Amino acid sequence: MGLPRFFPEMKIHEFEFHPRFYDPIKDEMKQRRARIRKELGKETSEDTRIIQKGTFTRMYERRRGDLKQANIRRAVIFMILLIGAYFLNQYLHFI
Repeated sequence: MGLPRFFPEMKIHEFEFHPRFYDPIKDEMKQRRARIRKELGKETSEDTRIIQKGTFTRMYERRRGDLKQANIRRAVIFMILLIGAYFLNQYLHFI
């Protein structure tokens, strides 16, 4: 027998990693493209993006135009609701 324990002994848990899918052709193509880019002197990878001059300005102007359209749409809907409420009030007042 032995002494009673308040907490059970910790068991060692093993971790097994099984990759779901591996495409050796795709991996080979990626390595080949990287090698060719390096030979040609293009050190940037596909994932990195170059920030050009004026990128943020164009993004801000496009967003500002979208906000302007949304505000106009809201104003038109608000006016339609106001006019509808006025006519509904007049109709219910006559009844």
